[in-house]
Amino acid sequence: MSGKHRLRKKEYFKIFLFLLLFFVFLHAAEMLLYPSNAIFRTWQSFYRLPRGEVEILVVGNSHAYASFDPEVISAVTGKDSYLLTSNSQNMVQTYFNVKEALHYQHPDIIIMEAFTLDNNNNWRSGTETPDRDWKKESNIDGMRLGLTKLEAITAQYLPENWSYALFRILRCHGNWADIETIGSNLFFYTGGISQYSPFHPSETSMSEETKARYDRAEYNPAPTLISEQNIQYFHKLARLCREENITLCLVMAPMYDGYIRSINYDDWKAKLEELAESESLLYLDCNEFYDEIGLSSRDFEDVYSGYHHLNKDGADKVTEFVFKKIYGG
Repeated sequence: MSGKHRLRKKEYFKIFLFLLLFFVFLHAAEMLLYPSNAIFRTWQSFYRLPRGEVEILVVGNSHAYASFDPEVISAVTGKDSYLLTSNSQNMVQTYFNVKEALHYQHPDIIIMEAFTLDNNNNWRSGTETPDRDWKKESNIDGMRLGLTKLEAITAQYLPENWSYALFRILRCHGNWADIETIGSNLFFYTGGISQYSPFHPSETSMSEETKARYDRAEYNPAPTLISEQNIQYFHKLARLCREENITLCLVMAPMYDGYIRSINYDDWKAKLEELAESESLLYLDCNEFYDEIGLSSRDFEDVYSGYHHLNKDGADKVTEFVFKKIYGG
Protein backbone atom coordinates (compact mmCIF):
# COMPACT_ATOMS: atom_id res chain seq x y z
CA MET A 1 0.00 0.00 0.00
CA SER A 2 1.45 3.36 -1.00
CA GLY A 3 2.00 6.13 1.50
CA LYS A 4 -0.47 8.30 -0.39
CA HIS A 5 -3.15 5.62 -0.09
CA ARG A 6 -2.50 5.21 3.65
CA LEU A 7 -2.75 8.96 4.12
CA ARG A 8 -6.09 8.99 2.30
CA LYS A 9 -7.43 6.21 4.54
CA LYS A 10 -6.42 8.18 7.63
CA GLU A 11 -8.20 11.24 6.31
CA TYR A 12 -11.35 9.22 5.64
CA PHE A 13 -11.17 7.75 9.15
CA LYS A 14 -10.82 11.22 10.68
CA ILE A 15 -13.85 12.43 8.73
CA PHE A 16 -15.85 9.38 9.80
CA LEU A 17 -14.81 9.83 13.43
CA PHE A 18 -15.70 13.51 13.34
CA LEU A 19 -19.14 12.80 11.90
CA LEU A 20 -19.74 10.03 14.41
CA LEU A 21 -18.80 12.24 17.36
CA PHE A 22 -20.84 15.10 15.93
CA PHE A 23 -24.00 13.01 15.69
CA VAL A 24 -23.44 11.48 19.14
CA PHE A 25 -23.07 14.97 20.60
CA LEU A 26 -26.09 16.20 18.67
CA HIS A 27 -28.22 13.30 19.91
CA ALA A 28 -27.10 13.84 23.51
CA ALA A 29 -27.84 17.57 23.24
CA GLU A 30 -31.32 16.86 21.88
CA MET A 31 -32.11 14.40 24.65
CA LEU A 32 -31.05 16.86 27.36
CA LEU A 33 -32.41 20.10 25.92
CA TYR A 34 -35.67 18.88 24.41
CA PRO A 35 -38.68 19.70 26.66
CA SER A 36 -39.99 16.14 26.63
CA ASN A 37 -43.62 15.58 27.54
CA ALA A 38 -45.73 12.45 28.05
CA ILE A 39 -46.14 11.91 24.28
CA PHE A 40 -42.38 11.92 23.71
CA ARG A 41 -41.70 9.79 26.78
CA THR A 42 -44.29 7.23 25.75
CA TRP A 43 -42.18 6.60 22.66
CA GLN A 44 -38.91 6.44 24.58
CA SER A 45 -40.38 3.93 27.02
CA PHE A 46 -41.74 1.88 24.11
CA TYR A 47 -38.30 1.60 22.52
CA ARG A 48 -36.90 0.19 25.78
CA LEU A 49 -39.27 -2.78 25.73
CA PRO A 50 -37.78 -6.20 24.90
CA ARG A 51 -38.60 -7.22 21.33
CA GLY A 52 -41.66 -9.42 21.10
CA GLU A 53 -42.97 -8.46 24.53
CA VAL A 54 -46.08 -6.57 23.45
CA GLU A 55 -48.97 -8.93 22.70
CA ILE A 56 -51.68 -6.26 22.87
CA LEU A 57 -51.09 -2.77 21.48
CA VAL A 58 -53.51 0.05 22.31
CA VAL A 59 -53.48 3.12 20.05
CA GLY A 60 -55.49 6.32 19.91
CA ASN A 61 -55.82 9.63 21.70
CA SER A 62 -56.21 10.64 25.34
CA HIS A 63 -59.40 8.58 25.69
CA ALA A 64 -57.21 5.53 25.11
CA TYR A 65 -54.53 6.39 27.65
CA ALA A 66 -57.15 7.38 30.24
CA SER A 67 -59.39 4.33 29.73
CA PHE A 68 -57.23 1.21 29.50
CA ASP A 69 -55.16 0.05 32.47
CA PRO A 70 -52.29 -2.29 31.42
CA GLU A 71 -52.32 -4.01 34.83
CA VAL A 72 -56.00 -4.87 34.45
CA ILE A 73 -55.40 -5.98 30.85
CA SER A 74 -52.74 -8.36 32.11
CA ALA A 75 -54.97 -9.63 34.93
CA VAL A 76 -57.84 -10.35 32.52
CA THR A 77 -55.89 -11.74 29.56
CA GLY A 78 -52.54 -12.87 30.96
CA LYS A 79 -50.88 -10.88 28.15
CA ASP A 80 -48.47 -7.95 28.09
CA SER A 81 -49.72 -4.70 26.58
CA TYR A 82 -48.58 -1.18 25.80
CA LEU A 83 -50.48 2.07 25.25
CA LEU A 84 -48.88 3.82 22.27
CA THR A 85 -51.18 6.79 22.63
CA SER A 86 -50.97 10.57 22.51
CA ASN A 87 -53.06 13.68 23.06
CA SER A 88 -55.68 14.18 20.32
CA GLN A 89 -54.02 11.56 18.12
CA ASN A 90 -55.67 11.48 14.71
CA MET A 91 -55.90 8.59 12.27
CA VAL A 92 -52.87 9.64 10.23
CA GLN A 93 -50.71 9.61 13.34
CA THR A 94 -52.18 6.28 14.43
CA TYR A 95 -51.30 4.65 11.12
CA PHE A 96 -47.68 5.74 11.15
CA ASN A 97 -47.32 4.99 14.86
CA VAL A 98 -48.43 1.40 14.25
CA LYS A 99 -46.15 1.13 11.22
CA GLU A 100 -43.21 2.30 13.34
CA ALA A 101 -44.17 0.04 16.26
CA LEU A 102 -44.15 -3.03 14.01
CA HIS A 103 -40.41 -2.60 13.47
CA TYR A 104 -39.97 -3.55 17.14
CA GLN A 105 -43.06 -5.46 18.24
CA HIS A 106 -45.60 -7.73 16.59
CA PRO A 107 -48.77 -7.77 18.72
CA ASP A 108 -51.50 -10.34 18.23
CA ILE A 109 -54.16 -7.64 18.49
CA ILE A 110 -54.39 -3.86 18.20
CA ILE A 111 -57.11 -1.97 20.05
CA MET A 112 -57.85 1.37 18.41
CA GLU A 113 -59.89 3.85 20.42
CA ALA A 114 -62.63 5.14 18.12
CA PHE A 115 -62.59 8.80 19.23
CA THR A 116 -59.61 9.09 16.87
CA LEU A 117 -62.08 9.02 13.98
CA ASP A 118 -63.30 12.61 14.02
CA ASN A 119 -63.01 15.68 11.78
CA ASN A 120 -59.37 16.45 12.65
CA ASN A 121 -57.63 17.70 9.52
CA ASN A 122 -54.11 16.76 10.58
CA TRP A 123 -53.87 19.74 12.95
CA ARG A 124 -54.08 22.40 10.27
CA SER A 125 -56.02 25.55 10.99
CA GLY A 126 -56.11 29.17 9.87
CA THR A 127 -53.19 30.37 12.01
CA GLU A 128 -49.93 31.80 10.68
CA THR A 129 -48.24 28.41 11.26
CA PRO A 130 -51.06 25.92 10.65
CA ASP A 131 -48.78 22.89 10.51
CA ARG A 132 -46.96 23.43 13.78
CA ASP A 133 -49.17 21.90 16.43
CA TRP A 134 -47.40 20.59 19.54
CA LYS A 135 -49.44 17.37 19.67
CA LYS A 136 -48.37 16.34 16.17
CA GLU A 137 -44.88 17.67 16.78
CA SER A 138 -44.26 15.72 20.00
CA ASN A 139 -45.44 12.49 18.40
CA ILE A 140 -43.05 12.90 15.45
CA ASP A 141 -40.23 13.95 17.78
CA GLY A 142 -40.62 10.78 19.82
CA MET A 143 -40.04 8.48 16.84
CA ARG A 144 -36.59 7.20 16.04
CA LEU A 145 -35.01 8.43 12.83
CA GLY A 146 -35.82 6.04 10.02
CA LEU A 147 -37.81 5.62 6.84
CA THR A 148 -41.14 5.46 8.70
CA LYS A 149 -40.44 8.72 10.51
CA LEU A 150 -39.49 10.40 7.23
CA GLU A 151 -42.66 9.06 5.61
CA ALA A 152 -44.72 10.28 8.58
CA ILE A 153 -43.22 13.77 8.30
CA THR A 154 -43.88 14.09 4.58
CA ALA A 155 -47.45 12.85 5.06
CA GLN A 156 -48.26 15.14 7.99
CA TYR A 157 -46.36 18.35 7.21
CA LEU A 158 -46.27 20.77 4.32
CA PRO A 159 -42.90 20.68 2.47
CA GLU A 160 -41.81 24.02 3.91
CA ASN A 161 -42.08 22.50 7.40
CA TRP A 162 -40.23 19.22 6.79
CA SER A 163 -36.92 20.48 8.21
CA TYR A 164 -38.78 22.02 11.15
CA ALA A 165 -40.35 18.64 11.94
CA LEU A 166 -37.20 16.58 11.37
CA PHE A 167 -34.61 18.57 13.32
CA ARG A 168 -35.96 19.11 16.82
CA ILE A 169 -32.60 20.55 17.88
CA LEU A 170 -33.59 23.67 15.91
CA ARG A 171 -36.49 24.11 18.33
CA CYS A 172 -34.65 23.43 21.60
CA HIS A 173 -31.00 24.51 21.14
CA GLY A 174 -31.70 27.61 23.23
CA ASN A 175 -32.49 25.59 26.36
CA TRP A 176 -28.88 25.40 27.64
CA ALA A 177 -29.82 27.46 30.69
CA ASP A 178 -33.10 25.64 31.37
CA ILE A 179 -32.00 23.68 34.43
CA GLU A 180 -35.50 22.33 35.04
CA THR A 181 -35.75 20.74 31.57
CA ILE A 182 -32.22 19.34 31.69
CA GLY A 183 -32.71 17.97 35.22
CA SER A 184 -36.04 16.39 34.33
CA ASN A 185 -34.53 14.69 31.28
CA LEU A 186 -31.52 13.45 33.23
CA PHE A 187 -33.80 11.92 35.85
CA PHE A 188 -35.97 10.30 33.19
CA TYR A 189 -33.13 8.70 31.22
CA THR A 190 -31.11 7.61 34.26
CA GLY A 191 -33.91 5.75 36.01
CA GLY A 192 -37.30 7.33 35.60
CA ILE A 193 -37.85 5.66 32.25
CA SER A 194 -38.06 2.25 33.92
CA GLN A 195 -40.93 3.49 36.11
CA TYR A 196 -42.77 5.33 33.35
CA SER A 197 -46.35 4.29 32.58
CA PRO A 198 -48.28 5.41 29.46
CA PHE A 199 -51.54 4.99 31.40
CA HIS A 200 -52.80 8.44 32.46
CA PRO A 201 -56.32 8.43 33.91
CA SER A 202 -57.79 11.58 35.39
CA GLU A 203 -57.07 12.22 39.05
CA THR A 204 -60.43 13.86 39.75
CA SER A 205 -63.99 12.64 40.13
CA MET A 206 -67.05 14.43 38.77
CA SER A 207 -68.72 16.75 41.27
CA GLU A 208 -72.47 17.22 41.58
CA GLU A 209 -72.09 20.72 40.17
CA THR A 210 -70.36 19.46 37.01
CA LYS A 211 -72.87 16.63 36.65
CA ALA A 212 -75.70 19.16 36.82
CA ARG A 213 -74.12 21.25 34.04
CA TYR A 214 -74.06 18.21 31.73
CA ASP A 215 -77.60 17.30 32.65
CA ARG A 216 -78.85 20.83 31.89
CA ALA A 217 -77.13 21.03 28.50
CA GLU A 218 -79.41 21.49 25.51
CA TYR A 219 -79.45 18.88 22.76
CA ASN A 220 -77.23 19.65 19.77
CA PRO A 221 -78.43 17.80 16.63
CA ALA A 222 -75.32 18.61 14.56
CA PRO A 223 -73.68 15.46 13.16
CA THR A 224 -70.10 14.53 14.02
CA LEU A 225 -68.04 14.62 10.84
CA ILE A 226 -65.14 12.28 10.06
CA SER A 227 -62.50 13.80 7.80
CA GLU A 228 -61.72 12.11 4.50
CA GLN A 229 -58.07 11.88 5.52
CA ASN A 230 -58.97 10.01 8.69
CA ILE A 231 -61.18 7.62 6.72
CA GLN A 232 -58.39 7.04 4.20
CA TYR A 233 -55.84 6.19 6.88
CA PHE A 234 -58.31 4.03 8.78
CA HIS A 235 -58.51 1.79 5.72
CA LYS A 236 -54.71 1.89 5.36
CA LEU A 237 -54.34 0.73 8.97
CA ALA A 238 -56.87 -2.07 8.50
CA ARG A 239 -54.99 -3.22 5.40
CA LEU A 240 -51.65 -3.09 7.23
CA CYS A 241 -53.03 -5.22 10.06
CA ARG A 242 -54.38 -7.82 7.60
CA GLU A 243 -51.00 -7.99 5.87
CA GLU A 244 -49.29 -8.51 9.23
CA ASN A 245 -51.90 -11.03 10.43
CA ILE A 246 -52.86 -8.78 13.36
CA THR A 247 -56.42 -8.51 14.67
CA LEU A 248 -57.64 -4.91 14.69
CA CYS A 249 -60.52 -3.95 16.99
CA LEU A 250 -62.31 -0.60 17.15
CA VAL A 251 -63.39 0.37 20.68
CA MET A 252 -65.18 3.53 21.80
CA ALA A 253 -64.36 4.39 25.39
CA PRO A 254 -67.36 5.71 27.34
CA MET A 255 -68.30 9.31 27.91
CA TYR A 256 -70.61 10.56 30.63
CA ASP A 257 -74.15 9.58 29.63
CA GLY A 258 -75.45 13.06 30.42
CA TYR A 259 -73.11 14.38 27.75
CA ILE A 260 -74.10 11.63 25.29
CA ARG A 261 -77.74 12.69 25.61
CA SER A 262 -76.82 16.24 24.61
CA ILE A 263 -75.23 15.37 21.24
CA ASN A 264 -76.25 13.54 18.09
CA TYR A 265 -74.36 10.44 19.12
CA ASP A 266 -76.46 8.05 17.03
CA ASP A 267 -75.15 9.65 13.83
CA TRP A 268 -71.51 9.29 14.92
CA LYS A 269 -72.06 5.71 16.09
CA ALA A 270 -73.68 4.76 12.78
CA LYS A 271 -70.68 6.12 10.86
CA LEU A 272 -68.25 4.22 13.06
CA GLU A 273 -70.24 1.01 12.72
CA GLU A 274 -70.26 1.41 8.93
CA LEU A 275 -66.48 1.91 8.84
CA ALA A 276 -65.88 -1.13 11.06
CA GLU A 277 -68.23 -3.26 8.98
CA SER A 278 -66.48 -2.18 5.76
CA GLU A 279 -63.27 -3.75 7.08
CA SER A 280 -64.97 -6.66 8.92
CA LEU A 281 -63.73 -5.40 12.29
CA LEU A 282 -65.20 -5.83 15.73
CA TYR A 283 -66.66 -2.52 16.92
CA LEU A 284 -67.34 -2.30 20.64
CA ASP A 285 -69.06 0.85 21.92
CA CYS A 286 -68.83 1.14 25.69
CA ASN A 287 -71.56 3.79 25.67
CA GLU A 288 -73.99 0.97 24.80
CA PHE A 289 -73.05 -0.98 27.97
CA TYR A 290 -73.15 1.74 30.61
CA ASP A 291 -75.09 -0.28 33.19
CA GLU A 292 -73.26 -3.53 32.47
CA ILE A 293 -69.92 -1.83 33.06
CA GLY A 294 -71.30 -0.25 36.23
CA LEU A 295 -70.44 3.33 35.37
CA SER A 296 -71.62 6.44 37.17
CA SER A 297 -70.74 10.13 37.00
CA ARG A 298 -68.14 9.57 39.73
CA ASP A 299 -66.07 7.46 37.30
CA PHE A 300 -65.37 10.53 35.14
CA GLU A 301 -63.16 13.53 35.71
CA ASP A 302 -64.48 16.77 37.15
CA VAL A 303 -64.51 18.84 33.97
CA TYR A 304 -67.24 20.15 31.70
CA SER A 305 -65.99 19.30 28.21
CA GLY A 306 -66.69 17.19 25.15
CA TYR A 307 -63.30 15.55 25.79
CA HIS A 308 -63.81 14.43 29.39
CA HIS A 309 -61.97 11.31 30.55
CA LEU A 310 -62.32 8.45 32.97
CA ASN A 311 -60.53 8.37 36.30
CA LYS A 312 -58.73 5.29 37.66
CA ASP A 313 -61.89 3.66 39.04
CA GLY A 314 -63.75 4.16 35.77
CA ALA A 315 -60.79 3.00 33.69
CA ASP A 316 -60.46 -0.24 35.64
CA LYS A 317 -64.15 -1.02 35.15
CA VAL A 318 -63.95 -0.29 31.43
CA THR A 319 -60.71 -2.21 30.92
CA GLU A 320 -62.09 -5.32 32.59
CA PHE A 321 -65.31 -5.14 30.57
CA VAL A 322 -63.65 -4.53 27.19
CA PHE A 323 -61.06 -7.27 27.44
CA LYS A 324 -63.48 -9.83 28.83
CA LYS A 325 -65.72 -9.04 25.85
CA ILE A 326 -62.88 -9.42 23.38
CA TYR A 327 -61.29 -12.47 24.95
CA GLY A 328 -64.50 -14.12 26.10
CA GLY A 329 -63.74 -14.02 29.81
